[in-house]
Amino acid sequence: MHLSTSNSEAVDLTQPELESVRDLSPRTGILVLLAGLALIMIGFEVISPVVLQRLSRTERRVETELRAAKQLQPLTPDGRPTVLLTGNSLLLEGVNLDSLHDSLASQYEVSRLGIEQTHYLDWYFGLRRLLEEGSRPSVIVLTLATDQLASRFTLGEQFAHRQMSLHDWPLAIQESHLDRTTASTYFFAHWSNWLADKGVIRQRVMILLVPNFRLLAMRIADHGAHVRDPKLLLSAAEQRLPELGELARTYGVKIVLLIPPTLREDRSREIQAIGALAGVPVWVLSPPGELPRSLYMDGFHLNAQGNEIYTGRLADQLRHPGW
Repeated sequence: MHLSTSNSEAVDLTQPELESVRDLSPRTGILVLLAGLALIMIGFEVISPVVLQRLSRTERRVETELRAAKQLQPLTPDGRPTVLLTGNSLLLEGVNLDSLHDSLASQYEVSRLGIEQTHYLDWYFGLRRLLEEGSRPSVIVLTLATDQLASRFTLGEQFAHRQMSLHDWPLAIQESHLDRTTASTYFFAHWSNWLADKGVIRQRVMILLVPNFRLLAMRIADHGAHVRDPKLLLSAAEQRLPELGELARTYGVKIVLLIPPTLREDRSREIQAIGALAGVPVWVLSPPGELPRSLYMDGFHLNAQGNEIYTGRLADQLRHPGW
């Protein structure tokens, strides 16, 4: 009898402990899971910039140029005005920076901030942020094709992280006509290295794994006009050139729009007239169709010979800007 009672009491004593374990296990599991996810995300945040710097020479260049651009002041210590060239691959392929720098060394200090696949909104908000953070080049030359001036595209999460100020987020979403899901992604990408870098990391891994992936990507890339209607091109210029003019006046800098060479009619002359009214010089150093196709790599970017010609024209224009 005593044995039976003892066993019964033993069962009764251990039952609450088992129930306590059952109660704690789900909560503990959830906490462990959340902690694990947090550690993974922190790891991505810390590691992704390091991985990207190792994988991408382009990203290393952009970060170096961006750091230098943030330090620019109107004059160098020896009194020369500073010129910041900004733009996308049309600038990178169309202007030989070393040649231009050497040609103008006695008159200007020329530097560059080139980010591929960027359009007007990338640079409007990018320049706003750059100037807000203290950069003060004497002259900013923004290189965009006329359809890129009218485009509502941006570089996505990279734009949100690198070029968009947080207080500009609502306006950037409005101007680029983004849906709520993409808008929220931009918001978090502004803070997150991983969200900003993951697309580029994926691309760089593909370059490493797939033979000739870079060449294939260049061939299938969309270099065509995103806005073809002349009315839309001119309407966008009438809205956006005054925006650049207001930005220039706010920060006391000179902003110039440089329209690169093209094989097709791009309404650059009409846009040049709009710029004059808005107080923003628009430089058209090569009228549409002037340079033959033999001076282009792909019908869009200049080759080495075209680059040499165009760089010389830009140097001449900067020597005698006419303002």
